[in-house]
Amino acid sequence: MGSCYAATSSITVDVTRSRIVGKFEYGEAGHQIKVVVNYLEEDSGGHIRSGDASDTQFGNVTTAYVSRSNTQGYQYVSGYAVGYVDGVQKAVSGVAYA
Repeated sequence: MGSCYAATSSITVDVTRSRIVGKFEYGEAGHQIKVVVNYLEEDSGGHIRSGDASDTQFGNVTTAYVSRSNTQGYQYVSGYAVGYVDGVQKAVSGVAYA
């Protein structure tokens, strides 16, 4: 009888007016681990634009972590994180608001 191992994962996102942070943990080393935070930011005139920030890790690493400060003249409004393992989407966070 063989054993089966299912790697677990967790994903978090934190959004403030000045910073976004995304973290994706995958319970098995030896893979490409990537986290992408998709965000909306707003300038003082109410103009909203979208963007993303990401981090990719390889090898014996089990966590991808991204942190980005706001663009000058803009403040973050919201964001969500997506986690990938070997290019396959494995996790999506809920939307967080600043």
